[in-house]
This record gives sequence, structure tokens and C-alpha cells, in this order.
Amino acid sequence: MTESTSEDREDRRKHLDFIQAIITRMSTASSNTKAWFLPVATAAFGYAIAQNNPWVAMLGVGATILAAYIDANYLRQEKAYRAMYRVVAKGDETFSSFCLQPDELPDCVSQEERGSWSASTPHWFDRLFPGPSVWRSWSIVAFYLPIFITGSVVSGLLFCK
Repeated sequence: MTESTSEDREDRRKHLDFIQAIITRMSTASSNTKAWFLPVATAAFGYAIAQNNPWVAMLGVGATILAAYIDANYLRQEKAYRAMYRVVAKGDETFSSFCLQPDELPDCVSQEERGSWSASTPHWFDRLFPGPSVWRSWSIVAFYLPIFITGSVVSGLLFCK
């Protein structure tokens, strides 16, 4: 095993800085999605109840699904970059210096760590929908599922009137 030069270590530190900046941007975008979504859903459900209009509640449910999908995609990217960070921090020589493409992660990184579906899943499906580990994350399920259920109950009750 060869000893790393100070230039190699500095390059690795800079590469880690770049990856950390991307992770921070993904996390901020995810927080912004939640911050913008919450008043929209609250207003839709409140207006639906005030106007006795189930279709407005359904609009809020649709907004919930859309926001959850957007947020899940941010989380999938964040997971992939966290996996990349671990690979670079370990000093894996099979990974290119200053590569910022999560698709080029070595095979030692599992699909779950990447936030992807299993290898048998069609590529187009994997690119379009985040993997199960993303959807099961507390930041997706614990935030969006109660809002989705609330909106569904509100629209169901309004449809029954």
C-alpha cells in the first residue's frame, strides 16, 4: 500500500468539501419543500372545510403527494452523496478524484445506501422513483403520511355530506 502524499490528502479534503456542499444544498432544498408545502396543504384543507368542497381537499391531497415525491427525490440524492462521501473519506482508489457523479459509485455501495431500487428493477423506473429505503425514511413517512391521511379523511367526510 502506498503512502498518501500531502497533495493527495489535500485533494481528498477538497473533494469531501465539494460533496458536503452538495449534501447541504440537498438538505436545504428538502427543508424548503416542507416549509412551502405546509401552508399550501393547511390552506387547501381549511378552505375545503369552510366552503364544504371536497375537491379542494383532494387538491390538498394531490399537493401532498407531489411534495412527498419532490422531497423523496431530494433525499435520494442526499443519500447517494452521503455514500459518495464515505467512499471518498475511506480513500477508495477505484473512485475518480473530484468525481461528483453518484451514478459512478463503486459496486461496494449497496442500492439501499444509494436510495435506489434493487438491481433487477428497470433503470427507467429507478431513475423516476426513489427506492424503498427513501420512502420508509422518517423524514418522508412521519411528515407526509399524517397529512395525507388527514386530507383523505377531510375529503372523504366532505364527499359523504
